[in-house]
Amino acid sequence: MADSEENNALFPIFILSMIALPLVPYTILKLFRVASKKTKCINCECSDCSRSEKYRKSVFKRNTSVSTCGNLTLVLLWIIMAILVYYIKHMNSEIQVFEPFNILGLEPGASDSKIKKAYRRLSIQYHPDKNPDPI
Repeated sequence: MADSEENNALFPIFILSMIALPLVPYTILKLFRVASKKTKCINCECSDCSRSEKYRKSVFKRNTSVSTCGNLTLVLLWIIMAILVYYIKHMNSEIQVFEPFNILGLEPGASDSKIKKAYRRLSIQYHPDKNPDPI
């Protein structure tokens, strides 16, 4: 049975990797598209152009290309990733490595007979029928 503390420590790392796997390449792709896209601006201020819809549409198009729903979602996901990185960095519990010799109270490389004795001693100590109130 897996220790619940170990699962709690690994869950934010799992979520971070699931968010980062598609987000990082998508962000790079989006930045390359923006860098390569040539924006067509109409900077003519004559009365004909200012009355026409071309100038207003070009200004509106420039403003809305920055604040689209996709871009706002992208920024939100990057903020969530930053929060997860901060949380993972400052987690109190460390992931403990499973070491059966420490659990049995033996030195690494103990003989088979010592391992069997330590196992029997702990099995009696923690068995619910033999000892209903383990220490």
